[in-house]
This record gives sequence, structure tokens and C-alpha cells, in this order.
Amino acid sequence: MSQYKVGIIIVDEQASFAHRHLAAATESLKALGCAEQNILVRHAPKVFNITLTVQFLAEYTDVDAVIILAEEDNTASYQAMLYGITKLQIAWNMPITIGDFTAAAEAIDMVALQNKMEAEAPENIAPDRKSIN
Repeated sequence: MSQYKVGIIIVDEQASFAHRHLAAATESLKALGCAEQNILVRHAPKVFNITLTVQFLAEYTDVDAVIILAEEDNTASYQAMLYGITKLQIAWNMPITIGDFTAAAEAIDMVALQNKMEAEAPENIAPDRKSIN
């Protein structure tokens, strides 16, 4: 699994939450076989900026998944972010998880599932999941 490259987004307006979970998320990724140099930590100023930060990771790095360390809330910004993240996942076939440190294992599980299903697909329909639409 060390071939996986994962981005972690810390939301600065929720820095306390993110920093409580960052070490555990990183350790979880390493325990699952992700090399430390393949874990990229980036910052989004606010929840509203998460979608664009994920897009930057997808466009300017070769991450296989993104973990967003963010606390769930019912604000309009959070709902807008969820909508944007859902669209990005569908458009790019990139697993994106949101939450506490447990989101790390979920991200690796989703990448493994994606790789398994891609490998099992007939040759003529296997998409290039690294290709950004």
C-alpha cells in the first residue's frame, strides 16, 4: 500500500479539531502501509474553501485520496462543501473522506476498492482514474 499518496486537509477555522486528529490520522495511514513522504498535509482557511483545496490537490499533485479533518456542522458553508466534494468525487473518481482520524482508514479502504474494481473491469472500459475531466 505504500504506493498510495494521500492528501490531508486541515481547516484553519477548525484547527483545534484538526490538530487533535492529525497525528492519529497520519499514524493510521502509516500503519496501513502509506509511506510518510506520501502523506501531504495542506490547509484550507475555512470550510467554504475545502472544495477548491481538494481540487488543487487533484490538479497539482498525484494523490489517490483526500482526507478532510473537519467537524460536521449544519452551516450553509458545510452543506455547500459537501455538495462540492460529492461532485468532485463523481467527476474524478477520487475518494474523499471527511471527519476525524477514522477517515484515514476509510480513504485507504476506498482506494483499495477502487483499484480492485478497476483491475476487474474489462480492458476496454477501464477508466484512467488519474485523468481529470
